[in-house]
Amino acid sequence: MKNKLKITRRVITIVALCVVFLTACVNLEEDVSAARLDPANLTSLEGLEASVVGAYKQVGLSVKWAQFWINSFGADDLTTHSGKNKISFREADRRTLTSASGRINTAWEESYKVIKSVNNIIENKDNFEGKESDRVAINSLIGEAYFLRGLYYFNLTQTFGEVPLNLTIEIDPDLGKSEISEIYTQIESDFLNAESLLPVKYPGVNAAIRPNSGSARAFLAKLYLHWAGWPLKDSGKYALAASSAKTVIDNAGAHGFALVPDMNTLWSIADENRLNSEIVFAVAHCVDCGNSYANRHTGKLGYASSVGGWNEVFAEIAFLEDFPEGPRKDATYVLEGKLKKDDSDGIHKKGDIVNWTIFDDEAHPSFKKVTGLLEEIPTGNSSTSMTTYFMRYADLLLIYAEAEGRSGGSSVEAWEALNKVRRRAYGNSNVDLSTGDLAELAFTERKWELAGEFIRWGDLVRMERVANALANRSTNELVGPVEGDTSPANYFSPIPQSEIDRAPQLSN
Repeated sequence: MKNKLKITRRVITIVALCVVFLTACVNLEEDVSAARLDPANLTSLEGLEASVVGAYKQVGLSVKWAQFWINSFGADDLTTHSGKNKISFREADRRTLTSASGRINTAWEESYKVIKSVNNIIENKDNFEGKESDRVAINSLIGEAYFLRGLYYFNLTQTFGEVPLNLTIEIDPDLGKSEISEIYTQIESDFLNAESLLPVKYPGVNAAIRPNSGSARAFLAKLYLHWAGWPLKDSGKYALAASSAKTVIDNAGAHGFALVPDMNTLWSIADENRLNSEIVFAVAHCVDCGNSYANRHTGKLGYASSVGGWNEVFAEIAFLEDFPEGPRKDATYVLEGKLKKDDSDGIHKKGDIVNWTIFDDEAHPSFKKVTGLLEEIPTGNSSTSMTTYFMRYADLLLIYAEAEGRSGGSSVEAWEALNKVRRRAYGNSNVDLSTGDLAELAFTERKWELAGEFIRWGDLVRMERVANALANRSTNELVGPVEGDTSPANYFSPIPQSEIDRAPQLSN
């Protein structure tokens, strides 16, 4: 790939498959992001494919570590260790983050790297040439750029609130923060553009690790759900959230979306499970493809040092104690089990017991969504091939049910969306609901279904329920009580001081 301008479509397709589908067929430590050509030369399908591959590499790197979602540690489902080097995670948990807190720059810097990559594509979208038969492929790739820009601005503003809205290749050092309403409007536009350009289902892809038009419409539904809540409180957007979600659900088969029968398989690294039908959009990590492509916010990060872990991402005790019994709880937590293979650190051996209540460091439950399956990933493993979900189909079903309820509706289809999630959660069909407050029932169902997936914080924020949720912290939580402000004034993470130093106008 030294001569980027002469690279053939066959070669670039192979590299794209290796990077995006994560099969180890070439040296993926090569700087694929360098394939983003000089804007003056970005005119061909080959160059466009190379540029999109570079953007996806940056997407994978952005979510490599847990600090990408550091603000989410403030929710009632996640916690961390009371000491050691987990300072910034602890500050998020206690709601005491400052601009000088460590690790908060990851979400900011990595998001803008992705945005810069795709701005390069979007700004040159009218320059791409090719045969008429290439037009569909060109449009799809441009659609992916719009999708990624919308997704990463959504994550940015969910974390930091008002942020600079930069839509060009060149970064204006004097650019100030934009109003959230302006940012949401741009995100809406990006998702709509993506929907119009993306295929109904990506050719040759078994799961939506490359977005399709349903992925874009699904995230539009999530955007509207948050738009209707705090801080904008445009309640009219609930109806748009419901209709957008229902559009995707009604066409789920065409998009390849469906709930998997067994939730445990969602956290499996087996090839037949990683690329699954529940993915609305996700990153499929790959340990064998090189260190840059491994998932580093899973595995030992979710275990206590008693079993070789890094004590980083734990489950809150009160949340676990309130969690309804059933298959979903078993698929959410590692409560007790025996190691089925030797640990890579040599400390633990096959047959050792994993039981959070007897850990000799700190007694914290572990999320199976973080650790992975005991039979597949040793407790001392810090790199895994576990999938990072940006949205699961279960999330979309519950968005529909909640938005329908909050917009004043109570359709049979919305209740069925809620009940599909409940039936799998409890392992039977005797848990169906058809009466009650649909919106609140769906909101509570989200609490359990999406626990530990860095989503709960956003749900608490949009409904202004942070204070109530954090008041339920167990007295056994050694990380300590919440010390910071739990009002909306402290919902967003501060902008990193390193960014303020470069652009002082961001302090306003």
